Order: sequence, then structure tokens, then C-alpha cells
Amino acid sequence: MTSRRVKVGIVGSGGIAQLVHIPSLKRIKEVELVAICDLHEDVVRAVARKYNIDKWYTDYIKMFEREELDAILNLTWHSAHAKVTIDAANAGLHVFVEKPMAVTIEECEDMIRACEKNNVKLMVGFMKRFDPSLMWVKEELNRGALGEVFMINSWYYDTEVHMKYVEGFIDEFIKPKKPICRGYEVTGDRHLDLLLTHGIHHADLLLWIGGNTNSLISCFKEYEKSYVSTTIIEFKNGAMGYFQMAGGIVDDWDEGLIIKGTMGSVRVKMRFPYFKWRSEAEVYLKHRGEYTTRLFPYRDMYLSELKHFIECIVEDKLPKPNGYDGLRAQRLIYAIYESAKLRKRVKLP
Repeated sequence: MTSRRVKVGIVGSGGIAQLVHIPSLKRIKEVELVAICDLHEDVVRAVARKYNIDKWYTDYIKMFEREELDAILNLTWHSAHAKVTIDAANAGLHVFVEKPMAVTIEECEDMIRACEKNNVKLMVGFMKRFDPSLMWVKEELNRGALGEVFMINSWYYDTEVHMKYVEGFIDEFIKPKKPICRGYEVTGDRHLDLLLTHGIHHADLLLWIGGNTNSLISCFKEYEKSYVSTTIIEFKNGAMGYFQMAGGIVDDWDEGLIIKGTMGSVRVKMRFPYFKWRSEAEVYLKHRGEYTTRLFPYRDMYLSELKHFIECIVEDKLPKPNGYDGLRAQRLIYAIYESAKLRKRVKLP
């Protein structure tokens, strides 16, 4: 990248901002973190003080008007993603928006239109694409190392102590005294909320690795505090996919991906994203006739995705994942939801 510094503002100073994005921006020499905004004055004031951010606001429009910004990180709650992104685009600012891209498919489409109209970049926070093991798997698939892929399975099981994990990573986790928003609970349906909040990562991975889909069939089930969704997917290339996720389980976090091909298979175990773990992939290749484990050095996925975003601004490149990737994942999530609710197979465009 060049020596140019990109002036960035942040909208939303909650958990994901404090945990990863502010520390990550501070580590990128091409970035000048100018200001931060949040509806909760007590939180944004404290966060700005803690991380040495000179300017703070409770109105992001005023921040856009008063500060000389090149881009923003949209780290608000799900239901604000679309409005903040569109307002930023109309102000001529590049946008990195956390997943999910928005709440509805229509909002995603509106965000893309606004960014294209104003000629600004739009990147979606699917940080798992920057996992070294998954990047390696993608490269191996592209060169045909596994032969013809016929099965792609992924799973995500969310523990009931999720927030204890999260809060354990910050010495002083700054929370509002009187929360204004509802956070992740935006649709009134906990299956859809879980799909949008966490399942969206796997929707993106399945599409990134398996390509476009033909159809799927899904079902939901509830068990007291736990709830499960199971989906069978038919890809356009002929492969079959299986995606299962559950919330409120009495167990540790469990997340992974399995790919089977005519010449081999690979299994990736994903760990809780805030742990500093070495990425690994278990591989079986037919010509070798044995399992091997590929270990990859630790790489901060959140830092990597933000470096990519800044690089795309400086070098005028298309971000990956971009708004269209976010839209495809959103459509897959809603197809899963529709299939389970209607109890029938759903075709995708």
C-alpha cells in the first residue's frame, strides 16, 4: 500500500468495536482513527477515552458533516446497518459493515444501490474468509486437489455461555447503563435471529466454497432453551450440502466444515474467534492414502479483513467479500427460514 493514511470513523462502540475493530485499526499504519459515534453517551465517551480517540459523537450524521472522513466502520446493531450504510454512502464515505449486512434482502439491495450510485466501496465483515486454513482449502479446491467435490458440510453450535466468553476478553467491558437498542434480537424469531447473527457466516462460506445453489430444504426444532435448524442444500455444480446450527446448547462452542471430493477430503475445525489459536486442516488425499494435518500460523482474521478494506480504498480495488456477497448470503438465510416455515423445498435464483 502507499503512504496515504485513510481517515476512518466508527459508528457503534459496543462489544465488537471494543473487542476487535478498534484495536485492529490502531495496528494499521495506513489508518487514522478520527472519531467514534454511539447512541449511548456514557459508553462512547468512555470508549473514546480508553482508546485515545479524540472525537466522539452521539449523532453519526454530525460526525459525517464535521469530520474529514474517507470511510466508516458500521458496527451498529443489525437493524441500523442499512440506514447507517446508506447515509454514509450518500456522504461519499466507503463502508465496512459488520455481518449480517442488514436484516432484510431488500435492505441489502438498497445498500448496494446507494454505494454504487455514490461510487464508494462496500465490504461485509465475513472475517472467516481470512482464516488461513479456509484460505488454503479454497486454493486447493481451485486447483482441483480434491477432485470433483460432491459433499460440503458445515455446522455451528452456540453455547449458552457465549457472552461469558466474550466479556472475558476485555478487562473493562464498557456497557450502557440504560441500553437503547435490542441488540441481536431484531426479528422476534430466535431461529431467524441466530441464522442472521451467526449462520450468515456459514451461508457465506458455503457459497464461497460450493458456489451457487439450486434448492434446499430445512427444518427447525425447539427443545426448552435449545433450538436447532438443519438444512440440506443442492448446489448448481451437483454437490450436496448439509448445514446444521443450534443455539443455547449445554456444551462448548463447536464450529467446523467438511468437504468430500473424488480425490480426497478435508476437515476444518473452527475455534471461538477471539482465541489466539493456530488454524488447522485435516486432509486425506487418495494418492497418499493417509491423513495429514496442516498447521497454519496464528493470523488475526479481524485485522486481516480491515487491512484488506483499507487496501481496497487506497488501491481502488473491489473488496472481497463485498455487498453482492452479503446479498447472496442473505438470500440463502431467508431461503432456509422460508423452507422451514413452509415445510417444503425452496428453489434459489
